[in-house]
Amino acid sequence: MISPDNRTRVQTILDEALNNAMKSQAGKCASYIPELANVDLETTMAAITLYDGTTLTSGGHLDHRFTLQSVAKIILLAGLLEEYGEKLVFTWVGTESSGHDFSNIVQLESFGPKPSNPCVNAGAIALCDHIPGDTVAQQLAWLDHWMQRLFDEPLRINQSIFESERTTGYRNFALANLMKSNGVITRDVNDVLRLYFSLCSYEATILQTSRFASMLANGGKNTKGHRVLTKRSVRGVVSTMATCGLYDESGRHLLRTGLPAKSGVSGLIIATAVGLGGISVFNPRLNPKGGSVRGHIMLEYLSAKLGWHFATPRKIKSVRV
Repeated sequence: MISPDNRTRVQTILDEALNNAMKSQAGKCASYIPELANVDLETTMAAITLYDGTTLTSGGHLDHRFTLQSVAKIILLAGLLEEYGEKLVFTWVGTESSGHDFSNIVQLESFGPKPSNPCVNAGAIALCDHIPGDTVAQQLAWLDHWMQRLFDEPLRINQSIFESERTTGYRNFALANLMKSNGVITRDVNDVLRLYFSLCSYEATILQTSRFASMLANGGKNTKGHRVLTKRSVRGVVSTMATCGLYDESGRHLLRTGLPAKSGVSGLIIATAVGLGGISVFNPRLNPKGGSVRGHIMLEYLSAKLGWHFATPRKIKSVRV
């Protein structure tokens, strides 16, 4: 277990990161999803779950529930990797960063028909077409199962957010219909998009999301020491987060923090410090690329002060060759 002195040090750094981020008034909420416009722009929180299960929080609002939005895309990816394997899953979507925003249509039309990666909207929609089940009800049950498995407790769908996305998701309908026209999607477009909007509308707390990030950082084992994902699936998920998780700001983020991460337009970002712990940060003020402004500030501060950049040299006790 982490020593009391180290726990105090990490808690102090976490509080400093949040207080530093609170100074920023930049960014605005994702108003193109009407329900997401009805949020308090000052709701700011962060949590770290270390490899040994120690959890530290800052900012209060621990009971506040937010929708996962695009963070849920890596849950979909994880479940499919477990059940179908890396080789097959990455015939359905690519593995390269698109260099464009998350809902770009031109990139799909010019360089498709297969979406560039699982983290852009087109990629996640395409993967929803492969969720096992003969009916939408069975496929939704599959999503419920994987949410419970990866979070170690059931999550529920926010129906107001789901309806808001379903009735205003014109760009996602365009992406899905384009992929239907070129054979990437084979099922009914409305059914596939129901799954996609449901996926994005699952709710969680800052503690739940930090524990999920910690499981990824701990090679697929949760805070109880139980294996949830195979090491190979975790490798696929975390690598995808590193290269594609923040769309066309993934490179900038990795350079500054060295933390594979995934953002969502609710204001959530989760990040993994492999072998050390998982971080979850939240604030709904977004930059033009869909990432939380305060979330980025917190992650950069934490990485610098804790020395969690993946390229930071670490002491190696012994090496076997």
